[in-house]
Amino acid sequence: MLDAVFAARKRRFEPGAAPKPRVDVPDETIVNGFDALCDEMWYNLMPPVGGFSSPWVRPAPKFPGAYLWDSSFIAMAWKIWDPIIATRILQPFVDFQSPDGRMPHMVFWGKIVSKLSNPPFLEWALDQALSWHGNPDVARRFLEPCKRFLTWRHEHRFNQQHGLYYWIDSYESGIDNSPRFRSVDEKEDYGTKYLGAIDLNAEMALEHQSILRIMKRIDEHDGENGITRELARIRAGMEARCWDARAGTFYDLDFRTGDRLPIDTIASYFPLIVEGMDPARVDQLVTRLSDARKYNTTIPLPSVSRDAPEFIKDMWRGPVWINTAYLVMKGLKMQCRAELAGEMAYRLCRGVFETWRNEGSFYEFYDPDRHDLQELSRKKGNLYKKITLGSKPVKHFAGWTALANAMLIEDVIGIGKDGDTWFIEPHLPEAWIDQGSPVKVQLPFFHASIEMQSSKASGKIDCTIMVGDKKDVACLSNGERAIFDKLHHA
Repeated sequence: MLDAVFAARKRRFEPGAAPKPRVDVPDETIVNGFDALCDEMWYNLMPPVGGFSSPWVRPAPKFPGAYLWDSSFIAMAWKIWDPIIATRILQPFVDFQSPDGRMPHMVFWGKIVSKLSNPPFLEWALDQALSWHGNPDVARRFLEPCKRFLTWRHEHRFNQQHGLYYWIDSYESGIDNSPRFRSVDEKEDYGTKYLGAIDLNAEMALEHQSILRIMKRIDEHDGENGITRELARIRAGMEARCWDARAGTFYDLDFRTGDRLPIDTIASYFPLIVEGMDPARVDQLVTRLSDARKYNTTIPLPSVSRDAPEFIKDMWRGPVWINTAYLVMKGLKMQCRAELAGEMAYRLCRGVFETWRNEGSFYEFYDPDRHDLQELSRKKGNLYKKITLGSKPVKHFAGWTALANAMLIEDVIGIGKDGDTWFIEPHLPEAWIDQGSPVKVQLPFFHASIEMQSSKASGKIDCTIMVGDKKDVACLSNGERAIFDKLHHA
């Protein structure tokens, strides 16, 4: 019934949306899965209803609200399809921002139903959308609310004594039944406000970086020095207090004891997304991520290290979540590990689409070892969650799982855009190169088409890009970047 109402309302703005993007690669499952995932994204795009003034997104039909960190990652997926929609689905968190600056954890039918917040990825999502379709008016509309959100977090979630940010509740972190925070069934709450959370501190650094980039886009300098200083302080605080030299990774800091908590989860690698990290420490993190016993699994980047005693295939205690895997993969690129990032991006995409082929839908989380749901559980022992959401990953989840499409375009095929400048940096899998079939991409919003023809014999890839009536070509090796700065979308 509700979906019928949503569909009727959505038809009012459907004519203004760009046609969906298309890919043609030497893998039928990926081609068909990409298209099906676009359909799922459209299905979960909601029209303005209730108190919503703009379109919004639900992660899946079983989650009928707008969630801050979900919507941020979903916007990152939408930017390659329609970056205008990508920015519009972030609007509810500005519309419903509290007077003190808090952006809400979730908005349900145009009402705030939680006193928590959520991980601060909105600014990163906004910066990505602006890179694909820069609109200075949009940047200015969001900038002050984003600065107020920074201030709120510092006033309400910052431990002055230890110089680190903390979560007030595991549900604020989004990683709710992580072994860092709760038991698998959530009956035991280990407490979060006593932890200098490595994920949140890395996210706060990313938030500051993103705001500085947005400010640069519109030549805005008010508050720039203070934001830059806080970014440097966050980075120094993480490295001084959360780095464990013996383990070669980051951990949470227990404010009560001053000890680091040695639980090896995906959060320990979030600092890769931070600019200016110590190169020697980056090397150690990359070594751990490259280890098949830890994070370099069939579908890579599980939520807990594969060899950790806490690892089980339940929610945030082992399975792969596409949003956190995406964050770490982008961190590898940030730290000039593009080859590893591209290879992991391909296996993440392949994992999503092979599981879709085998199971028939797109899901919240994935098995790091296989392309099905057989061994996965969802908060086992929690009867309420089983009744309301089921005992397996929620399906029709697009959702941050839609990032598989963005990764395929940006990190495997390697198409990027910043303002009027396009670039291509392919990281094509060997299987595609061996077949010698062309790779084609259509991005209707941008009036853009890209074709690549690889040659195993020469080791080169011939690239042709057209934007409107303008064309450019390049011949490059896998992993090499070509920049096209004379193609302008009319």
